Amino acid sequence: MMAANARRYMIHFGSAMLLYMATLFGSVFLLSTAEFGPALRGLIAILPVLPGLGALWAVMVFYRSLDEFKQRILAEAMIIAALLTGFGTFAYGFLEGALDLPAIPMIWVFPVMIGLWGLVGCFQKYVVYR
Repeated sequence: MMAANARRYMIHFGSAMLLYMATLFGSVFLLSTAEFGPALRGLIAILPVLPGLGALWAVMVFYRSLDEFKQRILAEAMIIAALLTGFGTFAYGFLEGALDLPAIPMIWVFPVMIGLWGLVGCFQKYVVYR
């Protein structure tokens, strides 16, 4: 049975992600079908960040509801993910210039870090803290 804090997290995070997807598709649609001035284009382009902040809030509330050991595991996983992302982008930056590799848009940095957070967390759970 799922703990109450985990159930609450799934509802809050899932709602934020549904709103994010709707806002993202809506903003992409608006930007591709209508003409706006630069200020309004910027505002429409950044609208999906707002529900993303709701997801961030859900993660923080869930994190605070965990015991100290689980908080430590999640914090360590995030630190490792941030370091791997940072050093990976740093190394790619050197290779990009030396090998004439294509530039990777900044929009991919955060998803990579979150993905690494999940992978590192799984590694910790099933290998390190067995």
